Amino acid sequence: MSLPRRSVALAAFAGAACLAFAPTASAATTYAVTVVPPIGTVFGGTITTLAVLVGPVPSGADATTPVILELTEPDGDTNSFTIPLTLGGATQVVRVHEPGRYTAVATFAPPSNDTATTTMQFDVTPSPFGFGSAS
Repeated sequence: MSLPRRSVALAAFAGAACLAFAPTASAATTYAVTVVPPIGTVFGGTITTLAVLVGPVPSGADATTPVILELTEPDGDTNSFTIPLTLGGATQVVRVHEPGRYTAVATFAPPSNDTATTTMQFDVTPSPFGFGSAS
């Protein structure tokens, strides 16, 4: 008769230990943001596409949170874009006015987790077509 009591006690102890060491359901997800640079040579006075990826793919309320992309031109002007995510990814078409180094800062600030930010730089070469900034 003591064997079933020991088995029940051991099973109860094992269950309690599993619950004690299990991760909580409210554990925050750590997101990473990546900005994909333009493909190929980018010329001044043209448009290009920047892609933004958030991983792991946000779900719930986090999935409806847009990414804020700030693009700083070589002369210091900054343009800000609000980009909605679709399955953790988004693209934004931007006009590059002048040659030089551009800096893109992407920020993802979901309501239930920590903010994720990344910075990426890319170079724009002078236009071979005679287009470009008149400044």
